[in-house]
Amino acid sequence: MTTPGDLKESTRQLLQQVRLLELAARRNTANLLTGDYATAILGRGLLFEESRKYVAGQPARWIDWNVTARTGEPYSKVHRQERQRDVFLALDVSPSMHTGFQAKTKLEFAVELAATLAVSAIEEGDRLGLVVFADQVLGELRPRPGRRQLFRVLRALLDHTAPWQRPVAVSDPRTAIHAIQRHRGKRFVVFLISDFLDHDIPEDLKYFSTRHDVSLFHVFDPVEYSAGTTGGALFVGRSPEGSAKQGNAGWLRPEAGEDLATMRRFLETHGGRHRIDSIGLSTAQGVAAGLTAFFHRKRRRQVR
Repeated sequence: MTTPGDLKESTRQLLQQVRLLELAARRNTANLLTGDYATAILGRGLLFEESRKYVAGQPARWIDWNVTARTGEPYSKVHRQERQRDVFLALDVSPSMHTGFQAKTKLEFAVELAATLAVSAIEEGDRLGLVVFADQVLGELRPRPGRRQLFRVLRALLDHTAPWQRPVAVSDPRTAIHAIQRHRGKRFVVFLISDFLDHDIPEDLKYFSTRHDVSLFHVFDPVEYSAGTTGGALFVGRSPEGSAKQGNAGWLRPEAGEDLATMRRFLETHGGRHRIDSIGLSTAQGVAAGLTAFFHRKRRRQVR
């Protein structure tokens, strides 16, 4: 039977874990270049302000065709960024995410990555939300601002790092997408974090990304891709994602014979056609270094 003393000790341990996770996230945030998050994560939360005469060199997509047709002179739209964005973290916690051969498992790395994004969002005054999923949504927090929300998110991230007690056929990001879509009338910045082991990029993203700013973070252990085309990294017991992968049981390989370059092409092809940013993050590298690379790539795409 659980005693009051046991509850007090478990609460103390949880608070300590939350503090340690926040400290790690803040160290990563401090190592990012000043303004990285603020300048790269613009999302689609832009409000129309006015139309002004077109200036040579401005992108053609800025042209306000209605005003141009009415006046006979080229005009461009001027937007201002919404001061407060709505940010959703969508984290895959399916069984394959619990594996790894580095200092951190894929899930431990992903939790630190999500926590770093969470701290960055709260420090910028954004509203922060969370969806934790596997084959279904396991936890959800609607976007809210402030330090209390940061604590809720960090605690929820830690709550879902426990080992699995039931079989899971596949990871299904559609469940996270549908959960976010239920918040109607909003435009979100969405960070989808997964190992995409089953090439589980749903067709729903094609429609989802027309309204929201979506980024895919592919978290991988380099050992998964280190055996070339002849094998993979041994996973003791059954396939990590349950019976649906029994044909490849016992292996961490995303697909037989697939290398990292193939996986990257898959993500970039399926994401790029819908203007979805994606980046691969190895558990052997630091979170801050990976995020810095992502922010730089995102800004370069925005100016094109």
